[in-house]
Amino acid sequence: MALRAFLAQNSAVGLAYGGFGVTILPMQDRFDAGRGAVSLGLSLVVLSTGLAAPLVASLAQRFGLRRIIVTGSMLCCLGYAALSIAPSLPLALMAYALLLGPGVGLAGTLPSSMLASGWYPHARGRAIGVTTMPVVLAITPIAGVAIITRFGLPAFFLTLAGLHLLTVPMLLGIEEAPVPERASPSTMSAPPHGRVMTLQAIVSRRLFWIILIGGGLLNAAGIIGTVHMVAVGIERGLPPSQAAMLASLMGAASIFGAVGVGWLGDRLGGAWSLALIAIGFAISWALIAITGWLPMMILAILMLGAAGPGVFTSLSLLFGHLFGGASMPRAIGLFSMFSVPFTFCLPPLAGWMHDVVGNYLPVMIAIMCGGFLIAILFSLIGRREPARKNPIERS
Repeated sequence: MALRAFLAQNSAVGLAYGGFGVTILPMQDRFDAGRGAVSLGLSLVVLSTGLAAPLVASLAQRFGLRRIIVTGSMLCCLGYAALSIAPSLPLALMAYALLLGPGVGLAGTLPSSMLASGWYPHARGRAIGVTTMPVVLAITPIAGVAIITRFGLPAFFLTLAGLHLLTVPMLLGIEEAPVPERASPSTMSAPPHGRVMTLQAIVSRRLFWIILIGGGLLNAAGIIGTVHMVAVGIERGLPPSQAAMLASLMGAASIFGAVGVGWLGDRLGGAWSLALIAIGFAISWALIAITGWLPMMILAILMLGAAGPGVFTSLSLLFGHLFGGASMPRAIGLFSMFSVPFTFCLPPLAGWMHDVVGNYLPVMIAIMCGGFLIAILFSLIGRREPARKNPIERS
C-alpha cells in the first residue's frame, strides 16, 4: 500500500506543482498576461484542495480511500486535457479551480498519507515521509521544458493527462488498512478518555490557530519556491535550461528531505522539525538573494528542497501529538481549509510584487524575515509538545 500511496501522491501533487513552474512563461506568452495573473493557476489549485480537505476524512470513511483517490486522479486527467485546449486565461484558471484542485485534494497528500499511516501506525512520520517523497516533482521540470520546447504547451498538458490515466490500474488495487487507526489505542496519542476530537473541539484550541499561522506561512513559502523558481533562476542570469535544472534539483533534494524530516520528526517532534524547516527556508532565500553564482544557488536550492516537503509531515506529527493520532486527519483537514488565505494569496502576490518592483528581491526579504520569526514560534511550541514518540515506536 505504501507504493500505491506514493504513486497517488506523486502523480497528483508532483505533476501539478512540478509542472506549473515551467508553464508560467509559456502561458504568459500564450495568453498575453502578467505573471501575477498566470500565477493564480496554482493558487486556485491550492484553494480548491484546501476547501476539499475537511471532506476527505468523511468521504474516505463513507466511500473508501480507493474510490476517492481514483476519482481524484481522473479529475486531474480531465483538468490537464481542458488546459491543453483552453482558448483564454479565464477558462484555463477555471480548469485549475474546478478540476485540478479537487483532483489533487482527493488523490494527493492527505488521502495518501491517511492510507500510509493507516497501514504503518508504528512509524507514522517515516511512512508519511516516504509517501510524500516528490520523485515526480524532481523529474517534471526538466521533462516539461524539453516537451514544451519541442512540441508546445498543449502537448505538455496532454502528456500530464496521459500519465494520470496510466496510474489508474495501480490505484484500483488500493485496500483499506486492516485495523482502523481509531480502533487501536496503542498506536496513537489519544485525547482525553480515548475519544476522537470533534471539529469544534479542535478549532476551540488556541494552539491550533497559532500553528495555523506558522504552518500556513511555511506552506505558502514552499509554494512560492515551486511556482517562481524557474523565473527566479532566469532573473538571476541563468539560461532556461539551467533554471529548470535548479527546479529539478529542488525536487531531487525533496526526495531525501521528505524521508529525513519524517525520521527527524519521529525523534524530535513536529514543532522542532517545523522550526528547523523555517530556518532552512530563510537561509536558502538569503543565499539566492545575495548571489547569482550557480554553485551557491545549487546549495541554496538543495537546502530549500530538503526543507519543503517536511512541512506536511511535521504538521501531521504535531497535530497527532497534540490532538491524538485518530484526530490528525480532521486537524490537518481543518488546517488545509483555514490556511487557504496564505496559500491562495501569497504566491500570486509574489508575482504581482515582481511585476511592480521589477525583481524578486522584496519577496526574498519577506521570506527570510518571516522564516526566522516562524522558527522562534515553533521552538516555543516545541516546549509544549507531548511525547516525541508513540509507545509502539519505542519497541
